[in-house]
Amino acid sequence: MGGGMHAYYYIFGVAEPTFRCRLPLNIWPDEDKYQFINNTHQLLIETWISSTSKCDTINGSKCTDFVYDRSVFGRTFTEDANFVCTNAVKRTWLATVFQIGACSTLINGPLSDKIGRRKMIQLLTTTLFIIPATILVFIQFIHMTINVKFGLLLVNQFVSSIIAYGLVFLLLMELTSSSHTSFAGNLALIAYTFGEIVAALFAYGARNWLNHKWFNSGYIGCMLFYLYFVPESPYWLFNKKKYAQLEVCLRNIAKINKRENTEWFQLYRQLIRDSSIQMKTTIKPKKKNIRRILIRLCISGLIAFVTMLLYIKISYGLGAMNKNLSPHWSIVIGAIVEGIGYISASFLITTRLGRKYTLMIFALFTSLCVLTIPFIKENYPIVTIVISQMGKLTISGAVSASWVYVPELFPTSIRGLSNSIFVFTGRLGAILAPIVDAALGDKYIKLTFYIYSGITFIMIGIVTILPETRNRSFNDNNENNNRIAAEQSEVQ
Repeated sequence: MGGGMHAYYYIFGVAEPTFRCRLPLNIWPDEDKYQFINNTHQLLIETWISSTSKCDTINGSKCTDFVYDRSVFGRTFTEDANFVCTNAVKRTWLATVFQIGACSTLINGPLSDKIGRRKMIQLLTTTLFIIPATILVFIQFIHMTINVKFGLLLVNQFVSSIIAYGLVFLLLMELTSSSHTSFAGNLALIAYTFGEIVAALFAYGARNWLNHKWFNSGYIGCMLFYLYFVPESPYWLFNKKKYAQLEVCLRNIAKINKRENTEWFQLYRQLIRDSSIQMKTTIKPKKKNIRRILIRLCISGLIAFVTMLLYIKISYGLGAMNKNLSPHWSIVIGAIVEGIGYISASFLITTRLGRKYTLMIFALFTSLCVLTIPFIKENYPIVTIVISQMGKLTISGAVSASWVYVPELFPTSIRGLSNSIFVFTGRLGAILAPIVDAALGDKYIKLTFYIYSGITFIMIGIVTILPETRNRSFNDNNENNNRIAAEQSEVQ
């Protein structure tokens, strides 16, 4: 939930509300309401302010002070800093640093392979609370200029993006058996949509950017006590040969699941013995195996890039089309549609379709939706919204399938690294989508629909060379074991 709450803060806390130039003090003293107070007030506004530009007065001079409409978003940081007109670009910095900070996953993932999922989650979550909360104390209680406040908020946004969502997702999958990894993974995705809804509902109630920030930090603070109880990944413990800790972990799992020691302990001892024998007979990785892993990393990066590119493209498009709908309701409805996509994918990946073909089918339907939109957008707006919502559902399903599928392609020893590359390349796609739309403008925007649809078809074709992972062990050396067994049988 925390991931969804922090990711959607920007939409409300730094939104651009409707605004206009403030009347001069000698015409209307202390004007602080956007709406007309009376007929005289309305006449003065129409006389003084340009009807063609919200940033100019009637005589063509640039406004330096503005009045904002608080009926939708309440008090935003955009209002406090006057980040509109010539200063509007500064508002985007807060979104940019959030995206940049999230790229720290390239460091967090490999570190989790070294020191463990549990310690890394504890470290990130504690940092996520202490630094942003300290910054909020300074902003709330110490008098400072708006530029200093903006700088502190930039730091706050950067640190807030260094959230342990990807590692939590990975840990949930590694805490379950191979037959339940899809359920555990999609549980994290559904929780993310709840975070989106909570962010929208609190933004509607708080109607103040600073209170909204305090709420996010308060939520993380409430989670700190739980960090002590977060278990370590049994797969990571086994991979690092920490057998004493592994046994304690498995006993706790057995106790929670009401399993007797006789049901699992002998199997566990056999696993340790087999692991010791395998250490003596394991053949060093060949160049072929390294090349296979590199190919899978590249394909995984492509999957993440394309799915997040389409996800942001469709989400931004829905936001632009739903101008008559409250932004709070837009987020809630979008989160519900997204959740349906996650749930449907979590069901299909357990069927004969498996992970790979579920991903391919959802990506194919998303591509068809994206390809259809430019042909009907101008003449059939309602149908366009319906198709876009279908696209939101199918791309959510593709994201869900990919997040479960990709970690299963790699051994525990590099699963944190592979997942960090997956998340990082997805973040690049999320950053690129709005930049391309803004650069092309309305005249050439249709080209993006055709190009993105074509890229998706290419991705689907490339995914066909990957193996299916349904009903396969989630342990380290599934493929290596098969290879070793085959080589030993040839010797015999």
